[in-house]
Amino acid sequence: MSTVSATDMQVKQLDKSGKAFEVVIKPPSKDPSEVKLSSPPRSPTCLDAKTIQEKLEKAEERRKSMEAETLKKLAKEREHQTEVLSKAAEVEAAFAKKAQEELKKKQELYEQNQQAQRQAKIERLKEMDQHAEVVRQNKMIMTNSPKA
Repeated sequence: MSTVSATDMQVKQLDKSGKAFEVVIKPPSKDPSEVKLSSPPRSPTCLDAKTIQEKLEKAEERRKSMEAETLKKLAKEREHQTEVLSKAAEVEAAFAKKAQEELKKKQELYEQNQQAQRQAKIERLKEMDQHAEVVRQNKMIMTNSPKA
């Protein structure tokens, strides 16, 4: 429902007591079919060959620009991937080198322990031979000495 202002209506008294009124709303001043709505101003539509060519060239420039930007992004991504892979290879090589050094140290320690055990065994065998020799000599002395 539209709002009506005081100037758009007319009031008539129907009886003398003032209890009945007739309110008449004035008709619109203009016929609504006559009112034309205006659209926003448009740019001139000159579609001659020159403007079409210019538009096509600008579109081609935009396309090339977007393509170049996409290629830059891809190149940057590839560069980042290459850096990450080289860093990973570096870390892996350092780990492998460290593991190799630790393994070499363990092998050297193992060989040293084995050598020490062999030397200890040889030393015990020599002591046993010396002790056996002493026992033999004592036995020879005992068997050769006259019984008293």
